[in-house]
Amino acid sequence: MSLNRQSPAERILYVDDEREAREAFACAAHELGFRVDTADGGGEALTKASQNRYAVIAADLRMPTLNGLSLIQLLRPKWPEASYLIVTGASHLDLPRSNGEPLVDEIIAKPWKIEELSGILSRAIDRYRGRASAFSDSSSDELPLLLLAADEAEAARVRASLEEALPGVEVHLAATPDEALELLSQSSFRTGVVDLDPTPGGGLASIHRLRRAQGDLPLVALGALDDEELRLRAMGAGAQDYLSKAALCGYVLRQSLRYALERKRTEEKLAYLAHRDPLSGLFNRRLFRERLELAVREAAGRGSSLAVILLDVDRFKTVNDSLGHGIGDRLLEIVAARIRDNVKDGDVVARLGGDEFAVLVENVGGEEALDAARRLLEALVPPARLGDYEIVVTASIGICLYPDHGETAEEILQRAGKAMYRAKLNGRDGCELFSDENEESRSGVLKRLRFESGIRSALERNEYVVFYQPQMTMDRRNLLAVEALVRWNHPKLGLVPPIEFMPFLETTGLIKTVGAWVLETAAAEVRSWQQRGFPDLRLTVNLSARQFESPDLVQGIAKTLSATGFPASHLELEITESLLMRDIERTRAILEELKYSGIRIAIDDFGIGYSSLAYLTKFPLDCLKIDQSFVRDIETDDDDRAVAEAIIGLGHNLRLDVVAEGVETEPQLSLLQGCDGFQGYLIARPQAARATLELLERYRA
Repeated sequence: MSLNRQSPAERILYVDDEREAREAFACAAHELGFRVDTADGGGEALTKASQNRYAVIAADLRMPTLNGLSLIQLLRPKWPEASYLIVTGASHLDLPRSNGEPLVDEIIAKPWKIEELSGILSRAIDRYRGRASAFSDSSSDELPLLLLAADEAEAARVRASLEEALPGVEVHLAATPDEALELLSQSSFRTGVVDLDPTPGGGLASIHRLRRAQGDLPLVALGALDDEELRLRAMGAGAQDYLSKAALCGYVLRQSLRYALERKRTEEKLAYLAHRDPLSGLFNRRLFRERLELAVREAAGRGSSLAVILLDVDRFKTVNDSLGHGIGDRLLEIVAARIRDNVKDGDVVARLGGDEFAVLVENVGGEEALDAARRLLEALVPPARLGDYEIVVTASIGICLYPDHGETAEEILQRAGKAMYRAKLNGRDGCELFSDENEESRSGVLKRLRFESGIRSALERNEYVVFYQPQMTMDRRNLLAVEALVRWNHPKLGLVPPIEFMPFLETTGLIKTVGAWVLETAAAEVRSWQQRGFPDLRLTVNLSARQFESPDLVQGIAKTLSATGFPASHLELEITESLLMRDIERTRAILEELKYSGIRIAIDDFGIGYSSLAYLTKFPLDCLKIDQSFVRDIETDDDDRAVAEAIIGLGHNLRLDVVAEGVETEPQLSLLQGCDGFQGYLIARPQAARATLELLERYRA
């Protein structure tokens, strides 16, 4: 099964005076699944364009007699719905405009690459479809009518009625279905009228043939009698309306033609909505499921294989909640376009809903499917620029193979979902091939439910503990602060990693209660250390999005500080970039209130979410913390090093402290000397209060 992006009626005309260039373009385009005609110059191009309807016309810039731009200037007024491309080796081209609009839609740069050509031609076809639809809506009244009638006398009578119904209309007559099909290949028509007499069966077959050749042409069938059965058969064959010639007159025929056109547009709109996702234009879940079921049946018959690649955008909810659904929708459109532009012709792409996309790839094994998934991840790497925001997009991908992992469409989709979930658990921004390890038995489900129940009751049972990770000056002489981190000391499992229980706390909202407990516990402990000879030691605590939503956040923090005697000037609250961008005015008001009380504000994991640098000056900030993802490979990755240096420079220009996270080696530390402080395993891992106090004692002034 193969799904070409180009319908049979959508052809490309390539114009170039060099035979080798024409042959190379035609060969590449054919390989990509496009139908191509060629012309050796402007004269032949004008002739072919007048004889055929082209969706895309691409012309070489430099040609004798009539160059590419001059040719397009002649073609565009006559066929405005086509997409026009210019082919050039120039590195920069100042293109002319026509009536305020660009004369050329896109440039094909020489030497072109097959991947680039695929994207350009796909976009050109999509552009043509949009224009053709708009052009049809606005100017269909100017198009001629097609009349298929075998009997000459009947043809003359119907033609007279058509001219009465629509004065000045041009009617093209065909005596046979073959003649009608030939006319359809040469021109566009407003509506087709088919006389079913003298052989109703043959007339119905003609409607079938016209419908297959030109699916978007409204058709009106004419019969000798007011026959309800024949009317139903004609409409079942593909006609939009049926009229009895006994009652034929200009008024009735005009109403029928108008009805046929409106009904056809309604049918097309309903068909589109039934099978397409309105936001992205991709197939929807329903059609993807149908195509998958068909592909499975065909693969079973051939003994071949296929893969379903399920892609879920990481942290999309954060974008939606922080920047609004408008930005979220535009981000999904960008993701959809990048997926569509980075799959092969014949692959089926769909948006299943929300931030979840799927790709059906046939005749592939595990390694090929993984390669396809990695290409999609690479396509998402460039940040998405949306207004003032530059959003870094990653995705988690799950892959399921037929017949290795599932034998039905339901199994394949379900197991691709499990593999995708495993990719998220493994840190996101990756892909996982389904394996039996992804399956969760009934006993596993029960075990997980008991585990989640334990998370709920851990606070009551005093099972949560606070660990601390110190921050140090770059010369490693003084400890600046300790960051409070929650851990779960399970009675049977021991210390449970935060990744195992923090998502559940966030999802359920329990993080509000647990977060308040962490602040109170840490404030009391660090206050006791200050009183034991470390008066300048600061405490840093993370604030989650759920905590920030609480209407009594500021009052709750003030109450905790009062109860523990902890000085507000020594408390630093860490929030993420995404949280900073959520409801900007409300966020700024809350931060200003906290700042007014003396509390420091730090941006955690800076650099991985939004490069909305213009907004940093709007908030009362004290510190930027460089995310450890830029520190991890700073010794070998020039890009990471450049990002870290840029953040340091930005922070200091804004008079903010800059702290590097995740520092593990001396070389990393040496490359971050512009920072004001650092934390990481090079000093110490997060550890319990007693071990932290012992570390403090070693650095006592």
